[in-house]
Amino acid sequence: MGRTSDTPLHTALRTPEFWRCYALDGTDGFDVDATGERLAEEIGEPNLDLPVRPDWFLRLSLCFEVNLHTLYLCDLDPDEDYEDYEDDDEDVPVDSQLELGHWDQARWHPFCLRWEELEAVVRRMRAEPDRQQVSPEQAMLLLARWVGHGADEQDLLVARRRSVAGALERPGLFHGDDAARMAAGLLVAVSEDDYAWRWDAEKGWTFGGDYGCYSNRNDGHDFPFAEFAEFRQMLGVADEPASVR
Repeated sequence: MGRTSDTPLHTALRTPEFWRCYALDGTDGFDVDATGERLAEEIGEPNLDLPVRPDWFLRLSLCFEVNLHTLYLCDLDPDEDYEDYEDDDEDVPVDSQLELGHWDQARWHPFCLRWEELEAVVRRMRAEPDRQQVSPEQAMLLLARWVGHGADEQDLLVARRRSVAGALERPGLFHGDDAARMAAGLLVAVSEDDYAWRWDAEKGWTFGGDYGCYSNRNDGHDFPFAEFAEFRQMLGVADEPASVR
């Protein structure tokens, strides 16, 4: 049983203010901090499991009080009886919870997903939509925030922003230029011009450049490469790029 009740979080997800705050969009004097404090009072600090809840899944921890959001990779505890939990329960115990990245307004390390990984999570959610804590479309928007694009992927970034803008327009959240602005705020370009995705035979895909601090998914950080490879395998994402197969 997934989205069975209209919780304060689900109400917030249907408002432009939620997405503007999530994207740290201060355009036109929008007060991100005050809105975040109000959202925190309304929804608390929820965890969203995406998808619910195979052997490996992403857990998005939202903390609007200080606008600090963290994405984790989790796996199930083999000693836990999950029959006691509903699909929409928060804070379900896990065996491990490994940080992939975080967003805040200071020292952020967000870029930890590839676009095909986002797409694979959404496909998994579409296969069992009634079990999910949020809709697959909302999950796509939430996870877009964590996708990195290299400096050599500008055409892909433009095309994917159009997809994100369409997902914002369909439920009536934003329209036209506002939807395009928000899509750029959710699917952010890395400011360094040497950032790129690179395939490593041992670690898999890494993301970084000379200044490695915009992503944990590189040699400069403690990214859970082995566990993430298991997650990709569960999702059915290819283990290596076609050029080396």
